[in-house]
Amino acid sequence: MGMGYGAGYADVVTEYFIRRQCPAEFRAFMKAIGPDGAGTDLEAIAQHLSQQCDLDLSFETTKDYEKAVGLIHSAWKKLQRAFKRATMLDLDISYHNSNDEGDRYDDVNGAFFCVGGVWQRTPAGKKYQRSVSRKFYVTFG
Repeated sequence: MGMGYGAGYADVVTEYFIRRQCPAEFRAFMKAIGPDGAGTDLEAIAQHLSQQCDLDLSFETTKDYEKAVGLIHSAWKKLQRAFKRATMLDLDISYHNSNDEGDRYDDVNGAFFCVGGVWQRTPAGKKYQRSVSRKFYVTFG
């Protein structure tokens, strides 16, 4: 089987847009990630949530690790539900490394938030169409 590039896209929203729609839940999610929580960053969390990979966290016990991961997952689900209630759009997080698996012309690189339900001409899609921008990238494989 040959190797080559495959096209991909995401309907991307900014952190600012998410924070405006559900500020308390966004703060709780970022707190679960940051120095007072798991002690990691959004890049690692995006890889973990979108690609189902393990997190590289420094905890002394497995129980502490599982607690931190549980808090992240719980905060993420709460943020997704709050965002859906506020906008009628589905919120997701993803990760793309344009250096390792893409191209320098990719519109996304690293962690990004994306939404579903925008371009099907739903009432929510029409209402928030100016806050969502479609970004393109390629993957090699």
